[in-house]
Amino acid sequence: MGFDSRAFDRILIIMFENEYRHYVMENSYMRGLAARGIDMANYFGVMHPSTTNYVASVAGELCNVSADPNPMPGAEPFQSLGQSTIVDLIEHSVSGLQWGAYMQSYVKMLWDPKLKPADFPLPFPCPSGLWDASKPIGSYLQPLYPYMFWHNPFCLFDRILGSQERWSKIEDEGAFWRDIAKGDLPHYAWFTPNMWNDGHYSYGKYGLPEAGRAPILVDQLAGWLKSFFGDLGFPGPDSLLPPRTLVVVTFDESDFDTEPPKPKKPVGESYDGPNQIYTVLLGDMIEPAVELEGYNHYSLLKTIEKNFGLGNLGKNDVDANCFQFLWNRRFRWGRPQATPITAANGILAAASLEGRLHVVCANECGELSSSTFYAGNWSCARPIGTTASAVRLAAHGTKLMLFGQTQDGCLDTLTYDPNGGWSPQQTIADDVPGSFAVTAYFDHGDQVENLMLAYRTAGKAINYRVFSDGQWSKPEVVCKSTDGDLTLAAIGPSLYLIHQLGKEMMVVSYNTADYNVVTAADDPSNDTTINTWSPSEYPVAHFSRGPGANETDTGINIPPYAGGAPLAAAALDGVIHLAHPGAGNAKIITETFSIAGIMTPAKAVVYKSDAKNASNGYGTLAEAGWSAQQPIDGAYVRPDGAMTMCRVGSQLSIVFQSDDDDGNVYLCVGGYRPDD
Repeated sequence: MGFDSRAFDRILIIMFENEYRHYVMENSYMRGLAARGIDMANYFGVMHPSTTNYVASVAGELCNVSADPNPMPGAEPFQSLGQSTIVDLIEHSVSGLQWGAYMQSYVKMLWDPKLKPADFPLPFPCPSGLWDASKPIGSYLQPLYPYMFWHNPFCLFDRILGSQERWSKIEDEGAFWRDIAKGDLPHYAWFTPNMWNDGHYSYGKYGLPEAGRAPILVDQLAGWLKSFFGDLGFPGPDSLLPPRTLVVVTFDESDFDTEPPKPKKPVGESYDGPNQIYTVLLGDMIEPAVELEGYNHYSLLKTIEKNFGLGNLGKNDVDANCFQFLWNRRFRWGRPQATPITAANGILAAASLEGRLHVVCANECGELSSSTFYAGNWSCARPIGTTASAVRLAAHGTKLMLFGQTQDGCLDTLTYDPNGGWSPQQTIADDVPGSFAVTAYFDHGDQVENLMLAYRTAGKAINYRVFSDGQWSKPEVVCKSTDGDLTLAAIGPSLYLIHQLGKEMMVVSYNTADYNVVTAADDPSNDTTINTWSPSEYPVAHFSRGPGANETDTGINIPPYAGGAPLAAAALDGVIHLAHPGAGNAKIITETFSIAGIMTPAKAVVYKSDAKNASNGYGTLAEAGWSAQQPIDGAYVRPDGAMTMCRVGSQLSIVFQSDDDDGNVYLCVGGYRPDD
C-alpha cells in the first residue's frame, strides 16, 4: 500500500506535559494503553521548554521561539508569529478538509475585526475585565488559568489571529463533545487538556507537588485520560469517534535534569538528558506493536501531510521520516547478491547518478575502473585512467565527483559527465593521510548543492572543507581526535559525521538552515548556529527503554554502540542508515538515525543550568537517540576490505567486499516494502 491511499481518515492529537517516557510507563493505565496501540518507544520532543514543541508541531520549525512567553499588560506585547502552519496546508487542500482545536478550560473570545495581532496584549483579544494585575500567577499574568495559551499553538500565529473564520475554529472542551455528538469531528483535531489534567501542575494550584512530578502528576493526567476515553468509549468497539480516527497520545517534552532516584539538581531546575517522551497511536485500524525507529513531532507532522496529500511547509517536515508502518511499509534489506566486480586493496566507491548505480574499484596495481548497474544489469568495467590507494564517489548536480587518495597523502578529484566522460584530475589537498569521506548536501541557507569533505589528519584530528560554487573552502577542524574510519550523511539541512574513537562510534552535527537557528537574547545557552560543526559530539547510542528486572527498573546507563571499520552511511526517506562490521567480527550491522530538525549548538554543551558560556543542549544531539542494531542476513565484509552505501532512486545500495579471499564485491539493496 502506497501513500496514494489514506492510512486514516481523521486524526485526534492529545498533548500532555513534561514527563520522561519511562515515568509515564510506570503508570498501569498508560502502560496498558500503550499495549493496546502502537507504542512509539523511540519518540522524542523537539526542544525545551513547552512552547517550542507546540510551535514545531504545527509549523515544522521553531520560529526562533526558545522560551515560554511572558506577557504582561502595559509591557512589551507578545510577538505573534508570521510563519505558515498545518492550518494553511489543510485549508489550501482541494479535498475539503476541516480542522479544529479544542482547549480545555478555554473561555472563547469574540474576534474583533478592529484589532490587529500587534494590538493584542495576549495572543488573543482578551477582555480587560479578566485581568487582575494584583494577582499574577508566578511571574506570568494568565487570566484564563488553568487554560494556558502557550499550550495552544494555533493562537500564536498571525494567519490565525487575523482571520475570524480561523479564530472561530479554536474552541473549548464543550465544543469537542458537541462535535462528537453530531458526528462532525474535523479531519485534523487537536485537544489540549488544561494545566491540571495535562500533568503540568497539581490540581487547584500553580505549582508542582513537593515530591516532584512523578508519579503524582503522571497519575493525575492518567486519571483524567481514563475518564476522557471512558466517556468516548475508546478504545473499543463502542467508541464514539468516527471510524478510522487515528488518536495520538503524546507529550510535548520530557522533564527533569537527571534520572531517578538521585537527581543531581533539584527537580525542575533545568532540563537535561534525552528528550524522550511517551507516544502511542490508537484507533480501530491499529494493530498493537512496538516501534523502535526514531521519531519526533516533525515526523508526526510529516505523517499527517502524507496521509492527506497536503504537500509540506518547506521546513523540517520536508525531510522528516513518517510513520510508514501505517501504510504497512517497513524498511528491509535484501540478501547480498554477487556482482562481476573484483576490488583489490580495499579500493571501492559507489554513488548514484540518473538512477544508475556507479561503482569505482581498483585492480592490484591501483588502476581505477568504473561499472554501472541499471535495471538488473551490470555494464563492462571501463578504465578511468588514473590510480589511487583509496577512493570516494559522490553525485554533485548532473555529474559525479571522484576523490582519489595517493600513497603520499594527496587528494585528487576527477569529474564524470555522462556526455563527456572523465575530466583530467586535480589535486585539492596534500594533507589527507588518513580516512576521508564526502557527501553532497543541499545548503538550505544559500539554496545551492554543496559537497562536504571530511578527513583525518596526521595528528588524528578531523578537518573539513566545503565545495560550493566551484570553490573549496579552507580547512577547518570538526573534531579534535579520531583513530579510525569516518563517514558522512545528511537528513535535510542537517549533516552528520560519524567516526570511530577507540571501539566506540561518535557523531557530530552541522546545520545549514536558518530556520534551525535560535538566538535568545535573554538566554544565550539556547543559541544554535549555522554552517559550522558542533563543538560537542555524542556517542552513537540507543535511548529507547524497556522494562528491566521489574516493571520500574528501566536502566539509565545505555552503552554506546561499538563497531569496526569500514563505516558506510546514506539516507532514505528521512532515515540515515549506518553500516559497519560488528566489533571483532565480519558480520555487517546496521543502526539508523531519524530525528529531524536537530540543531547545532553555538557553544559546547554543558549540563549546568547556570552555565554562562555554554549550551544547554536543547534540541541538539544531546537529546536524540539511534535505533536498535540489526544484522543484515548473509552479509559479511572483510576486515581490510571496503564498503560503501548510497541512495539509488527509492532504495539504498550497499556495495562491499565479502570476507572471502578473492575480493569479490557484493551488492545488497534495501527499501520500504509491504510488511510480511
